[in-house]
Amino acid sequence: MVLAVLAGAWAECPSGGAISPCTCKEVMPGRTMECSAITSSSQLQKVFSTDMPSPDFQFFQIVKLSGRCSLEKIPANVFGNEDTMLELTFADANKMTSYPFESLGDMHALYKFFLSNTQIDTITHFGPAPNLTMVSVTGSQVTTIESGAFEDLGRLTRLDLHDNPLTSIEDGWFSSSTSESWDIYLDGCDISEISPGAFSGTLPSGVFLQNNKFTSIPEATFRPLVENMEKRAEAGELSHYVDLEGNPLVCDCDIKWIATSETLLPFVRNAVCTNGDVDGTNIADLPADFFASC
Repeated sequence: MVLAVLAGAWAECPSGGAISPCTCKEVMPGRTMECSAITSSSQLQKVFSTDMPSPDFQFFQIVKLSGRCSLEKIPANVFGNEDTMLELTFADANKMTSYPFESLGDMHALYKFFLSNTQIDTITHFGPAPNLTMVSVTGSQVTTIESGAFEDLGRLTRLDLHDNPLTSIEDGWFSSSTSESWDIYLDGCDISEISPGAFSGTLPSGVFLQNNKFTSIPEATFRPLVENMEKRAEAGELSHYVDLEGNPLVCDCDIKWIATSETLLPFVRNAVCTNGDVDGTNIADLPADFFASC
Protein backbone atom coordinates (compact mmCIF):
# COMPACT_ATOMS: atom_id res chain seq x y z
CA MET A 1 0.00 0.00 0.00
CA VAL A 2 1.20 3.49 -0.80
CA LEU A 3 -0.53 6.50 0.68
CA ALA A 4 0.39 9.65 -1.19
CA VAL A 5 -0.37 13.30 -0.58
CA LEU A 6 0.54 15.79 -3.30
CA ALA A 7 0.95 19.40 -2.26
CA GLY A 8 1.51 22.67 -4.02
CA ALA A 9 4.63 22.83 -6.15
CA TRP A 10 7.92 22.91 -4.25
CA ALA A 11 6.31 22.96 -0.80
CA GLU A 12 8.79 22.26 1.98
CA CYS A 13 8.66 18.77 3.48
CA PRO A 14 8.47 18.30 7.24
CA SER A 15 11.23 16.36 8.95
CA GLY A 16 11.08 12.59 8.60
CA GLY A 17 10.65 11.95 12.31
CA ALA A 18 7.72 14.36 12.58
CA ILE A 19 5.56 12.39 10.16
CA SER A 20 6.74 8.85 10.93
CA PRO A 21 5.84 6.22 9.70
CA CYS A 22 5.36 8.34 6.58
CA THR A 23 8.06 9.85 4.39
CA CYS A 24 7.97 12.97 2.26
CA LYS A 25 9.57 13.84 -1.08
CA GLU A 26 9.73 17.17 -2.88
CA VAL A 27 9.13 16.22 -6.51
CA MET A 28 7.12 17.66 -9.36
CA PRO A 29 4.26 18.42 -9.45
CA GLY A 30 4.61 19.00 -5.72
CA ARG A 31 5.12 17.45 -2.34
CA THR A 32 4.54 13.70 -2.10
CA MET A 33 3.99 12.00 1.23
CA GLU A 34 4.25 8.20 1.27
CA CYS A 35 2.68 6.30 4.16
CA SER A 36 3.06 2.66 3.19
CA ALA A 37 3.66 1.72 6.83
CA ILE A 38 0.41 3.22 8.19
CA THR A 39 -1.55 0.54 10.06
CA SER A 40 -4.24 2.43 11.96
CA SER A 41 -6.46 5.48 11.84
CA SER A 42 -4.78 6.85 14.96
CA GLN A 43 -1.44 6.87 13.15
CA LEU A 44 -3.01 8.66 10.22
CA GLN A 45 -4.58 11.22 12.53
CA LYS A 46 -1.23 11.83 14.23
CA VAL A 47 0.52 12.41 10.90
CA PHE A 48 -2.03 14.97 9.74
CA SER A 49 -2.03 16.81 13.06
CA THR A 50 1.72 17.40 12.73
CA ASP A 51 2.82 21.03 12.47
CA MET A 52 4.14 21.17 8.89
CA PRO A 53 5.90 24.13 7.23
CA SER A 54 3.25 24.07 4.50
CA PRO A 55 0.22 21.94 5.41
CA ASP A 56 -1.77 22.57 2.24
CA PHE A 57 -2.18 19.67 -0.18
CA GLN A 58 -4.51 18.79 -3.00
CA PHE A 59 -4.46 15.01 -3.40
CA PHE A 60 -4.73 12.12 -0.98
CA GLN A 61 -4.31 8.59 -2.28
CA ILE A 62 -4.06 5.06 -1.03
CA VAL A 63 -2.97 2.99 -4.02
CA LYS A 64 -2.25 -0.73 -3.85
CA LEU A 65 1.30 -1.69 -4.79
CA SER A 66 1.87 -4.62 -2.46
CA GLY A 67 -0.62 -5.88 0.07
CA ARG A 68 -3.78 -3.91 0.79
CA CYS A 69 -4.82 -0.98 2.92
CA SER A 70 -5.27 -2.07 6.54
CA LEU A 71 -7.19 1.00 7.72
CA GLU A 72 -10.62 0.10 9.12
CA LYS A 73 -12.01 3.59 9.77
CA ILE A 74 -11.13 7.16 8.86
CA PRO A 75 -11.70 9.79 11.57
CA ALA A 76 -13.95 12.67 10.53
CA ASN A 77 -12.03 15.73 9.33
CA VAL A 78 -8.68 13.97 9.77
CA PHE A 79 -7.18 15.71 6.74
CA GLY A 80 -7.93 19.32 7.56
CA ASN A 81 -7.01 21.75 4.75
CA GLU A 82 -10.62 21.69 3.61
CA ASP A 83 -10.13 24.57 1.18
CA THR A 84 -7.33 22.92 -0.84
CA MET A 85 -8.19 19.21 -1.04
CA LEU A 86 -9.26 18.27 -4.57
CA GLU A 87 -9.29 14.47 -4.56
CA LEU A 88 -9.62 11.66 -2.04
CA THR A 89 -8.77 8.16 -3.25
CA PHE A 90 -8.78 4.90 -1.30
CA ALA A 91 -8.05 1.93 -3.57
CA ASP A 92 -8.28 -1.65 -2.29
CA ALA A 93 -9.22 -0.51 1.21
CA ASN A 94 -10.38 -4.02 2.02
CA LYS A 95 -10.45 -3.56 5.80
CA MET A 96 -12.47 -0.35 5.82
CA THR A 97 -15.94 -0.83 7.36
CA SER A 98 -17.22 2.76 7.35
CA TYR A 99 -16.45 6.27 6.16
CA PRO A 100 -17.59 9.64 7.59
CA PHE A 101 -19.30 10.79 4.38
CA GLU A 102 -20.95 13.72 6.16
CA SER A 103 -17.51 15.26 6.80
CA LEU A 104 -16.94 15.69 3.05
CA GLY A 105 -19.22 18.71 3.24
CA ASP A 106 -16.36 20.62 4.89
CA MET A 107 -14.11 20.13 1.85
CA HIS A 108 -15.05 23.09 -0.28
CA ALA A 109 -12.66 22.34 -3.17
CA LEU A 110 -13.15 18.57 -3.31
CA TYR A 111 -14.32 17.38 -6.73
CA LYS A 112 -13.51 13.64 -6.73
CA PHE A 113 -14.08 10.96 -4.08
CA PHE A 114 -13.12 7.34 -4.73
CA LEU A 115 -13.38 4.19 -2.58
CA SER A 116 -12.92 0.64 -3.86
CA ASN A 117 -12.98 -2.90 -2.51
CA THR A 118 -14.04 -2.00 1.02
CA GLN A 119 -16.21 -3.74 3.62
CA ILE A 120 -18.60 -0.78 3.77
CA ASP A 121 -22.21 -2.03 3.70
CA THR A 122 -24.10 1.25 4.15
CA ILE A 123 -23.70 4.60 2.43
CA THR A 124 -24.81 7.41 4.71
CA HIS A 125 -25.51 11.06 3.91
CA PHE A 126 -22.84 13.01 2.05
CA GLY A 127 -22.22 16.46 3.45
CA PRO A 128 -22.92 19.34 0.99
CA ALA A 129 -19.51 19.49 -0.69
CA PRO A 130 -20.16 22.35 -3.14
CA ASN A 131 -17.78 21.18 -5.89
CA LEU A 132 -17.96 17.40 -5.55
CA THR A 133 -18.78 16.11 -9.03
CA MET A 134 -17.56 12.49 -9.06
CA VAL A 135 -18.39 9.90 -6.40
CA SER A 136 -17.29 6.26 -6.64
CA VAL A 137 -17.85 3.55 -4.03
CA THR A 138 -17.21 0.38 -6.00
CA GLY A 139 -16.50 -3.30 -5.45
CA SER A 140 -17.61 -3.11 -1.84
CA GLN A 141 -20.37 -4.68 0.31
CA VAL A 142 -22.99 -1.93 0.00
CA THR A 143 -26.54 -3.23 0.47
CA THR A 144 -28.18 -0.10 1.88
CA ILE A 145 -28.12 3.60 1.02
CA GLU A 146 -29.55 6.21 3.35
CA SER A 147 -32.51 8.00 1.79
CA GLY A 148 -31.29 11.30 0.37
CA ALA A 149 -27.63 10.33 0.74
CA PHE A 150 -26.60 12.28 -2.38
CA GLU A 151 -29.25 14.99 -2.54
CA ASP A 152 -27.01 17.74 -1.15
CA LEU A 153 -24.36 17.33 -3.85
CA GLY A 154 -25.31 20.27 -6.03
CA ARG A 155 -22.75 19.61 -8.77
CA LEU A 156 -22.80 15.82 -9.00
CA THR A 157 -22.09 14.53 -12.53
CA ARG A 158 -21.09 10.91 -11.97
CA LEU A 159 -22.15 8.37 -9.33
CA ASP A 160 -20.47 4.97 -9.65
CA LEU A 161 -21.56 2.11 -7.39
CA HIS A 162 -20.75 -0.84 -9.63
CA ASP A 163 -20.10 -4.30 -8.19
CA ASN A 164 -21.94 -3.87 -4.90
CA PRO A 165 -24.61 -6.40 -3.75
CA LEU A 166 -27.45 -3.88 -3.84
CA THR A 167 -30.10 -6.38 -5.17
CA SER A 168 -33.03 -3.96 -4.66
CA ILE A 169 -33.10 -0.16 -4.96
CA GLU A 170 -35.43 1.55 -2.47
CA ASP A 171 -37.32 4.86 -2.36
CA GLY A 172 -35.19 7.97 -1.98
CA TRP A 173 -31.84 6.32 -2.53
CA PHE A 174 -31.04 8.44 -5.58
CA SER A 175 -32.84 11.70 -4.94
CA SER A 176 -30.74 14.49 -6.40
CA SER A 177 -30.61 18.27 -6.52
CA THR A 178 -27.63 18.57 -8.85
CA SER A 179 -27.65 21.37 -11.39
CA GLU A 180 -25.57 19.24 -13.75
CA SER A 181 -26.27 16.43 -16.19
CA TRP A 182 -25.41 13.27 -14.26
CA ASP A 183 -24.98 9.54 -14.88
CA ILE A 184 -25.27 6.61 -12.51
CA TYR A 185 -23.39 3.30 -12.83
CA LEU A 186 -24.99 0.29 -11.16
CA ASP A 187 -23.54 -2.49 -13.29
CA GLY A 188 -22.83 -5.86 -11.70
CA CYS A 189 -24.92 -5.23 -8.58
CA ASP A 190 -27.34 -8.22 -8.72
CA ILE A 191 -30.25 -5.77 -8.92
CA SER A 192 -33.62 -7.27 -9.80
CA GLU A 193 -35.89 -4.41 -8.75
CA ILE A 194 -35.89 -0.61 -8.60
CA SER A 195 -38.65 1.12 -6.66
CA PRO A 196 -40.57 3.78 -8.64
CA GLY A 197 -39.55 6.27 -5.95
CA ALA A 198 -35.84 5.50 -6.06
CA PHE A 199 -35.09 8.47 -8.33
CA SER A 200 -36.44 11.96 -7.67
CA GLY A 201 -35.45 15.58 -8.12
CA THR A 202 -32.90 15.91 -10.92
CA LEU A 203 -33.21 12.67 -12.86
CA PRO A 204 -30.08 11.08 -14.36
CA SER A 205 -29.13 11.47 -18.01
CA GLY A 206 -27.78 7.93 -18.12
CA VAL A 207 -28.49 4.79 -16.08
CA PHE A 208 -26.07 1.91 -16.60
CA LEU A 209 -27.48 -1.41 -15.39
CA GLN A 210 -25.41 -3.99 -17.23
CA ASN A 211 -25.13 -7.50 -15.82
CA ASN A 212 -27.87 -7.32 -13.23
CA LYS A 213 -30.93 -9.55 -12.75
CA PHE A 214 -33.80 -7.60 -14.31
CA THR A 215 -36.43 -9.81 -15.88
CA SER A 216 -38.70 -6.91 -16.85
CA ILE A 217 -38.69 -3.16 -17.55
CA PRO A 218 -41.41 -1.86 -15.20
CA GLU A 219 -43.15 1.19 -16.63
CA ALA A 220 -43.65 2.88 -13.26
CA THR A 221 -39.89 2.92 -12.69
CA PHE A 222 -38.44 3.38 -16.15
CA ARG A 223 -40.90 5.65 -17.97
CA PRO A 224 -39.96 8.79 -15.97
CA LEU A 225 -36.28 8.07 -16.61
CA VAL A 226 -36.51 7.62 -20.38
CA GLU A 227 -38.99 10.49 -20.77
CA ASN A 228 -36.46 12.73 -19.03
CA MET A 229 -33.75 11.53 -21.41
CA GLU A 230 -35.98 12.16 -24.42
CA LYS A 231 -36.82 15.65 -23.15
CA ARG A 232 -33.16 16.50 -22.65
CA ALA A 233 -32.25 15.23 -26.10
CA GLU A 234 -35.01 17.29 -27.72
CA ALA A 235 -33.70 20.37 -25.93
CA GLY A 236 -30.20 19.72 -27.25
CA GLU A 237 -28.88 18.84 -23.79
CA LEU A 238 -26.57 15.96 -22.95
CA SER A 239 -28.55 12.73 -22.72
CA HIS A 240 -27.53 9.08 -22.66
CA TYR A 241 -29.75 6.03 -22.11
CA VAL A 242 -30.67 3.09 -19.89
CA ASP A 243 -28.27 0.21 -20.60
CA LEU A 244 -29.68 -3.26 -19.84
CA GLU A 245 -27.00 -5.43 -21.40
CA GLY A 246 -26.60 -8.83 -19.76
CA ASN A 247 -29.97 -8.92 -17.96
CA PRO A 248 -32.27 -12.00 -18.19
CA LEU A 249 -35.25 -10.14 -19.67
CA VAL A 250 -38.51 -12.04 -20.16
CA CYS A 251 -40.28 -10.47 -23.12
CA ASP A 252 -44.06 -10.40 -22.77
CA CYS A 253 -46.89 -7.87 -22.67
CA ASP A 254 -45.24 -6.00 -19.80
CA ILE A 255 -42.60 -4.54 -22.12
CA LYS A 256 -45.05 -3.37 -24.78
CA TRP A 257 -45.02 0.18 -23.43
CA ILE A 258 -41.33 0.64 -24.31
CA ALA A 259 -40.88 -1.78 -27.21
CA THR A 260 -43.59 -0.09 -29.28
CA SER A 261 -42.70 3.53 -28.48
CA GLU A 262 -40.80 5.15 -31.34
CA THR A 263 -39.84 8.11 -29.16
CA LEU A 264 -38.76 6.30 -25.98
CA LEU A 265 -37.24 3.06 -27.32
CA PRO A 266 -34.00 4.75 -28.47
CA PHE A 267 -33.26 5.50 -24.82
CA VAL A 268 -33.18 1.83 -23.81
CA ARG A 269 -30.13 -0.01 -25.14
CA ASN A 270 -29.06 -3.65 -25.21
CA ALA A 271 -32.37 -4.98 -23.87
CA VAL A 272 -32.33 -8.58 -25.14
CA CYS A 273 -35.01 -11.22 -24.57
CA THR A 274 -34.01 -14.52 -22.97
CA ASN A 275 -37.26 -16.47 -23.29
CA GLY A 276 -38.93 -18.79 -25.81
CA ASP A 277 -38.83 -18.13 -29.53
CA VAL A 278 -37.47 -14.62 -29.05
CA ASP A 279 -34.44 -15.69 -27.03
CA GLY A 280 -31.52 -13.51 -28.14
CA THR A 281 -33.75 -10.88 -29.78
CA ASN A 282 -33.36 -7.22 -28.93
CA ILE A 283 -36.70 -5.69 -27.94
CA ALA A 284 -36.25 -3.25 -30.81
CA ASP A 285 -36.30 -6.20 -33.24
CA LEU A 286 -39.33 -8.14 -31.98
CA PRO A 287 -41.77 -9.37 -34.68
CA ALA A 288 -44.54 -6.95 -35.64
CA ASP A 289 -47.24 -9.29 -34.28
CA PHE A 290 -45.47 -10.08 -31.00
CA PHE A 291 -47.88 -7.98 -28.93
CA ALA A 292 -51.01 -8.84 -30.91
CA SER A 293 -52.63 -10.66 -27.99
CA CYS A 294 -51.79 -8.03 -25.38
